[in-house]
Amino acid sequence: MRILRLANSNDFINYVPDEKRSYRYVERALEALTGEPVETIRKPISPAENLPDIVERWINEYSPDIVFLMVNPYWFNYESVPLKLKRKFGRVGAKVGDAGMSAARKPWLADHWWFRKMRYILQATIGGETPHTTTYVLENMEAVIRRILRHEEVHLVVRGSEGGKERPDLPPRVQVRHHARRKEVAEGIERICAELNVAIMSGQTFRPFDKEHKAGDMYHSNEAGHASAGEKEAAFMVAFWRSLYPDEAKSAEAATRP
Repeated sequence: MRILRLANSNDFINYVPDEKRSYRYVERALEALTGEPVETIRKPISPAENLPDIVERWINEYSPDIVFLMVNPYWFNYESVPLKLKRKFGRVGAKVGDAGMSAARKPWLADHWWFRKMRYILQATIGGETPHTTTYVLENMEAVIRRILRHEEVHLVVRGSEGGKERPDLPPRVQVRHHARRKEVAEGIERICAELNVAIMSGQTFRPFDKEHKAGDMYHSNEAGHASAGEKEAAFMVAFWRSLYPDEAKSAEAATRP
């Protein structure tokens, strides 16, 4: 079995050993169920006009059995101060903004409490801008989903945005905007999947924000966070596979009994 996992940076960050990342939980669970090896092709994605074309190219190249599409809250909900400066002040702002975004990508900086405190203060005072609007994310994801559904031999699962999650680590006004955008996208993705009859892991399946599940930057998951997400993804994917192939699932389970 081959899974094309349209993922985010959490799947690639060095905080967690590869064998303990969430997608490995899915592989092990499906291998135990089916008795067949499971291969995951991971591809980081971000909304873009050509993203449907890119995804279709990957489908043609890798011939996956399942596409697992992850909707990343960062796209519409991370209020970046450097990005705001870059967009607002042109060339001068671009230099400052690029430097700020580069610093945020360095774990030895981003993991320190003083870096997070400075980010909090800047978000509360200057404010930031998100990489994309909620409207654009929903439109782009619908286009990607529709393109995937053209391939009738491929099964699609969408991991929706975690709509109910609060972020107490953010300034109060940012929290309000953050929650509203999450709710809008969560409900929008669920509506799209319902209209197109697509399986979805809704945000309600995920636990509330827990700093014990976060790496030092408070955005990426640590080992505990990957374990929690991986167990939930694995349970969902096992149930999904059983719904697709109920007879095969019964046969596979019977073959593994002592």
